[in-house]
Amino acid sequence: MKKITEALIRKDMSIRKIQYDCEWFYSVFDMEDYLGEELTGVETVTLPIVVDGETYNEKCATWEDIERYRNREILGDFKTSVFRNPPAEVKKAVAKATRKKK
Repeated sequence: MKKITEALIRKDMSIRKIQYDCEWFYSVFDMEDYLGEELTGVETVTLPIVVDGETYNEKCATWEDIERYRNREILGDFKTSVFRNPPAEVKKAVAKATRKKK
């Protein structure tokens, strides 16, 4: 994971950004390209960004949203999908499979 700061991103001209309601929003597409990471789980807002005199609607996110997504626990979704207390049928099947044969 690349270590970067918001000041570096704000100075970089390759990333489209817009200040809206006293907060900076960055194009998620440009951030994915810059970081080399997939940011599909980031909370986004669609905002109009002007490029070369034309207005484009871009999915944008704040720096805090991007950092929160990048620092998430990688296997967080996996932990909730695994049985903590498996049902009795699963316990029986596991016991049969691991039982020593005489």
